[in-house]
Amino acid sequence: MTMPDVPSGRAPIDADFGPEPTTTFPAATGAEERDVFPEVGEGGSGKARAQMRQVKNQVVDQAKSSIRQARDRATSSLTESRFQAAEQIGGIATAFRRTGEHLRDENQARVADLAESLAEQAERASSYLRDRDFAAVRQDLEGLARRQPAVVLGVGFALGLLGARFFKSSERRQSAGGHDAGA
Repeated sequence: MTMPDVPSGRAPIDADFGPEPTTTFPAATGAEERDVFPEVGEGGSGKARAQMRQVKNQVVDQAKSSIRQARDRATSSLTESRFQAAEQIGGIATAFRRTGEHLRDENQARVADLAESLAEQAERASSYLRDRDFAAVRQDLEGLARRQPAVVLGVGFALGLLGARFFKSSERRQSAGGHDAGA
């Protein structure tokens, strides 16, 4: 077998890698499977086939187990993040309520009503995140995106700006911390 010239980064188009392997398909009548490796002698083919099936089953079982563990870890992490977000939003609701009370003490009823309204909205969002699972939240967000795509894009844009601001400020803190350590 000769190796053809291969363009960099691509597989050879006309490479000769030997005969095409045969595959195992059960016959439509339920008869025995065709031999996958016809070149293996009759005496060893059954044993080799059994060993290959066993190895294949072990690999499949291990892959399923790994996928299940990864899914469980991801679900656990998402649930924990959801509860943390709910707690933070609940804290924001409390801050809005205190601000509203302070504004009422300052005789600014209209602004206090706005702060109280924001507190109620934040509290509803917090309890929504606490009470719903991740799949339900995702379905609700998909439904909202279908009904009001402009709102979802606007919120995504605002969150992107907040995230960029956060990363920019944390970058400044890190570089400022590095200069203090050297001084």
